[in-house]
Amino acid sequence: MSNKLPAQNEVLEANIEVHSALANSGEYNRSPHFRPENQQKVRSILERLVSEAPLKADSKLLDLGCGTGFIVHLVADLVAEVQGVDITNDMMSQIDLSKGNITLQLAQAEDVPFSDDNFDLVTAYSFMDHLLDYKLVIDEAFRVLKNGGIFYSDLNPNRGFSSLLESIEGKNYTEELPHSVSREIKGMLHNGEYYKEEFGLSEDSLTKAEPEKSFNRGFDAQEVSKYAKKIGFSKVQIQFDWFLGQGVLLNSNSTVDLDSVDSYLQQMLPASEGFYKYLRFIFVK
Repeated sequence: MSNKLPAQNEVLEANIEVHSALANSGEYNRSPHFRPENQQKVRSILERLVSEAPLKADSKLLDLGCGTGFIVHLVADLVAEVQGVDITNDMMSQIDLSKGNITLQLAQAEDVPFSDDNFDLVTAYSFMDHLLDYKLVIDEAFRVLKNGGIFYSDLNPNRGFSSLLESIEGKNYTEELPHSVSREIKGMLHNGEYYKEEFGLSEDSLTKAEPEKSFNRGFDAQEVSKYAKKIGFSKVQIQFDWFLGQGVLLNSNSTVDLDSVDSYLQQMLPASEGFYKYLRFIFVK
């Protein structure tokens, strides 16, 4: 993989190519975050955030990178109005508009067609790693949010997790690694190869479609926190989610208490940051 960052137009073209293919094949909607237990978790987060938004009874939400409607479908009955933006028509065409309060726009998240101080909530789920410069989207979210409005972004790859996996891979262990560790190394560090093998997509296209993950190895919690505070968010919370091996334990007959493991690792932060795959951003304007 080249270390040279792609141009913005290359990132956009790659995202449209990759996500059109995944959406039309049905593979995107089979992604792990569509599993019922995760949808229930995200729905609970959205319910809490809507209750904390400036206008609880008449909230307006903007979903950036709305895709096939993961957030849109979970939140439509909680707010008065949902606006979704994406650059891939083949994804947005799968969104159910029957509730009557959902409007979709073909637009880039870095430059949305809305006025300042317009929304109570802005969301970006499993999306920000597809950006060339995530700071531009945080800027745009801040601009369109009302005072007291909330920006919620989730499933953001954690750079600390990538660093841990790179360290493991670099040591060239003679013994076989646990399957869950090998799988994470392949998915996190060699995602282009994985998508080429599994779905026949171009490795180069996938790499360009995920520049934050491919070239920067994800997000640094401290860096993102400092930037959000710098541009004016009054409250900045970054949470660590999905520890290494959690999926294996969840899908097995293990007697391990997942909540206890997570609680212990959360208590050990920041020392345990590298064990978590994802970052969750919750910023209040």
